[in-house]
Amino acid sequence: MKYVLRVAAALALCAMSATTAASAPAEHDVLDAEHAFATVDLVAGKGWMTVPDPGNRWGTRGGISGQFHVDITNSAGHDERGLSVFVSLPTYYLDVTGYEGEDWNCQDVNDGAGAEGLRCTQNHLIVHEEAWPRLTVFTRARSEYYKDTIDVYADAGGHRTVHAGTAFLIDTST
Repeated sequence: MKYVLRVAAALALCAMSATTAASAPAEHDVLDAEHAFATVDLVAGKGWMTVPDPGNRWGTRGGISGQFHVDITNSAGHDERGLSVFVSLPTYYLDVTGYEGEDWNCQDVNDGAGAEGLRCTQNHLIVHEEAWPRLTVFTRARSEYYKDTIDVYADAGGHRTVHAGTAFLIDTST
């Protein structure tokens, strides 16, 4: 019986990793900020607020439109051209209604749980310690209580992926 349970657990783990592999980079492919080619910052904009407890997550009200910003700065020690960004968020609860930013090209991604959000590219040449143009993502929260995360994964020039994320809450209380 223990053997059957171990095999079932191993198969479940394989299925989960196959599902997430298409969306976000493997954990060993994501670098901490100290060794990364860039810094990634998420900034709450109109329609979002920072909720101090627990853990400074973001909050919004059900049915509210909002926006957040993605700021990425080159820290590679040399010029970089070309940037690929995946903004991962649960689109059923948090609809992406648009984006803006100088020369950003984005497409909706909806390949199932963990593989939904926005994939964007940017081809500016950025020198060391300069930022790529800001990417602003517009959202509309579903009128349903929900907690999850918004995660951003950035790649450029063959460097390992850089990640930033924040927990969020859609509040429907009155």
